Amino acid sequence: MKKLLSDRRVAAAVLLLVVLVFTPLGAGRSLKHAVQKVEEQFFTGVDGRGAIADYLSDSANAALGLVTVGAKYGDAAEETGELRADRSFLLDAMEGRDVSAYAEANALVVRSFAALKEKLLSLELSERDAADVDYYVSQFEGAQGAVAHAGYNEAVEEFVADTYERFPASLIASALGIDPPRSFS
Repeated sequence: MKKLLSDRRVAAAVLLLVVLVFTPLGAGRSLKHAVQKVEEQFFTGVDGRGAIADYLSDSANAALGLVTVGAKYGDAAEETGELRADRSFLLDAMEGRDVSAYAEANALVVRSFAALKEKLLSLELSERDAADVDYYVSQFEGAQGAVAHAGYNEAVEEFVADTYERFPASLIASALGIDPPRSFS
């Protein structure tokens, strides 16, 4: 074996093989880590701003409050049930770390929250319930507004444009099947 490796051609071939195999694997591992680091900002925040995951937790809490009010009114039973189910879907998504699942669940909650809000506003509510609806709507809209300004999607877009879509990262991603970070939309 020692004699075989002392042959320059064999040594060059071994070196070439090592470079051709391990360099892309190492680069792929680095790229995958960079993608994960970008996606982690969904849970930790971007540049000192709050994390979307935390704002969605606030949205889920406001939705629970609205469900509690809706449960008191039989005319809002359908909308209350939809928001309750969609909120459960969001809570399930929150147990995983899948940005796409968060986005899908949040879209459902936004839709069903608006439907229950409109239904409750069309009913004659007690003074206390009307105040509670205003409070929960304000909390929900504040959390959703914070989501829109959290900076996560911009961080994803910047990473994709500046790193992921550039050579050699684009070639490595394509060859190794590394997906870009998922945006929250």
